[in-house]
Amino acid sequence: MAGDAYLGMADQASPGVRAGLPGTAPAVPAGGPAARAAVRVLVCDDHEVLRHGVRAVLLRAPDLLVVGEAEDAAEALELATRTRPDVTVVGLGVWGPVVQGLVRSLTGMGVRVVLLGEPGAGSDLVDALQAGASGYVHTTVSPQRLVDGVRAVAQGETVLDEAATGELLHRLDDTPRHADGARSAFSGALTARQMAVSRLVAEGLTNAEIAERLDVSRATVKGHITVALRRLGLRDRTQLAIQFHRATGLARGEGPAG
Repeated sequence: MAGDAYLGMADQASPGVRAGLPGTAPAVPAGGPAARAAVRVLVCDDHEVLRHGVRAVLLRAPDLLVVGEAEDAAEALELATRTRPDVTVVGLGVWGPVVQGLVRSLTGMGVRVVLLGEPGAGSDLVDALQAGASGYVHTTVSPQRLVDGVRAVAQGETVLDEAATGELLHRLDDTPRHADGARSAFSGALTARQMAVSRLVAEGLTNAEIAERLDVSRATVKGHITVALRRLGLRDRTQLAIQFHRATGLARGEGPAG
């Protein structure tokens, strides 16, 4: 079950943060610097165990503040209006016909969205990302990975698990492209370091994780990604990840072109 990974932590969580109940975070951050710096997160899923598990994980991070829980899309929008979250984590239980409209409404309010789902989410995943969702992680994700993903999305990054990128490539690329041409476009436009960064983006790593892997600063990673996007004529990290998969066969397990 999606929430099982968090059950052990849920027992130690702080009291409920459901808006309107005791323990609810204030609708507007309190006056201290720490409160102003905290990333405000809303959790939305129709499964109570998953909601509580996600809340327990997020509350362990000192820089994340859970401002409410919602059971469905309507409640999520109502709470988002009241609590003004920076990020909303939308679980699999709220997916389906409403996910695209929910994501579009939240992003229209300036709220970034992280999708919490399972492999093979298919058209729902594509619809949600096209509607403006900024991230996708599996329900089997580690607690630290979820926290890192929320932080990264709050900072304006797009966070996609590698399997999700492969799913997008499968769904959005029904007509095969010429792999040789795609490889040439990458090798001709990017330096070796930009290729290395692009590969790690395609594997689903955040800027912080890439910086640690390559032993460089986050600013350096961001610079490489910005240049790669400009040189390849791409809009965002999602497009970069998909194009890298297409160019190198990463999604098919072929590894990068030599």
